Amino acid sequence: MTFRFITALLLAGFSLFAQTIPVAPDMGALWAADWSAKKLDHVMTLYASDAVFFPTAGGRFAGAPAIRDFFQKTLASNDPTIHMHRVAFEQSGKLAYESGEYKETIVSAGRANDYEGHYLLILRNQNGHWLIVEQTFTGGPSPAHH
Repeated sequence: MTFRFITALLLAGFSLFAQTIPVAPDMGALWAADWSAKKLDHVMTLYASDAVFFPTAGGRFAGAPAIRDFFQKTLASNDPTIHMHRVAFEQSGKLAYESGEYKETIVSAGRANDYEGHYLLILRNQNGHWLIVEQTFTGGPSPAHH
């Protein structure tokens, strides 16, 4: 009886010290809302300082400053509207991934082009905040535009 009481007391004490990590939000939906609104500062709050971004056209942008510069140039000449639908999500401790499908309309020089494909986000919890550490898109023009 005493052994069970001591074991229960120890387990209760350890649980007080265990860090509770919140479930990662639907980061794709958050990113899409800010991107479509061209809120670059809000978009960048979703990234870790050492994040990496892989755009559909190829290339690699490493670090938040490089990602910001690429995004700033992209948004300067384009008006995007993107919808991201999370299909899969898994979390283990301070790491998580999210993948799904997206559809985007980009208006550039008065002309609208539709794109679709898939995305993958790798997330890390830093100081209680979920941040994107890697992001990649695949896809291209919507089939109706081939």
